[in-house]
Amino acid sequence: MGPSPFWMIPWIALAPVLTGAVARAETWILPVGERQGADWTVLLGAGYGGTDAYQGSGMDNTRKIFWKLDPALLGDGGGLMPTGTNLYMISWYQPTIGVPDWQPIESQFGGAAGEVYPVDPNIPWAGMWGTNHQYVGPNLGTAGTWVATGPGPHTPENADYNAGGNGIYMWLNVGATVDESSWLYAKWDYGWPITHAWSALAISQIPEPSILALGALGVLACLAGRRHGRDWRRCIGRIV
Repeated sequence: MGPSPFWMIPWIALAPVLTGAVARAETWILPVGERQGADWTVLLGAGYGGTDAYQGSGMDNTRKIFWKLDPALLGDGGGLMPTGTNLYMISWYQPTIGVPDWQPIESQFGGAAGEVYPVDPNIPWAGMWGTNHQYVGPNLGTAGTWVATGPGPHTPENADYNAGGNGIYMWLNVGATVDESSWLYAKWDYGWPITHAWSALAISQIPEPSILALGALGVLACLAGRRHGRDWRRCIGRIV
């Protein structure tokens, strides 16, 4: 089954040393909640906890895979998902087999009701390039492990309304029901073919964040990305 899914906790545990401002996060595992469209390849037992993973290939205007926030879901600390809009970090379980082409994870903030595009007034972020639709890139990791997402390409860098868009966080809402809570999804309706295998996602809440604390976490994540060729000097600007 691979290492513990709660990869984000060590990162968050470092933040109080730097800022004294962030409490321990709780993490929830989101199984695949729905698939739309056709031509799915089922990868038997390749997903988190021995569940099946699902791979889509090529270009398809109807194929989507969803993960749904659930107010009844228990986290690793035994807590329910907090109601209301909060910041979360997201990781994805890279299946033990399958192709991991780059494919963003997007938010459907209003759940079954969808999301207002290009600017949804319920998302407390101004966004970039004329939209506040949030989407984060899954990094490539080791098969059978949890892998971080971000930074970016279009998620807030901190809790400020005017935050930059190269962050590791996403505003998500938990309502009274699954349909009234935010959904996450990946799609295949781009102008190029994508082959990607998906399983569960893990989301960790950032409780009562301060902008400084979130900036510190952003620096840590950015520095971790140096192995992907990023210049460390570009990371320092995240904390101010």
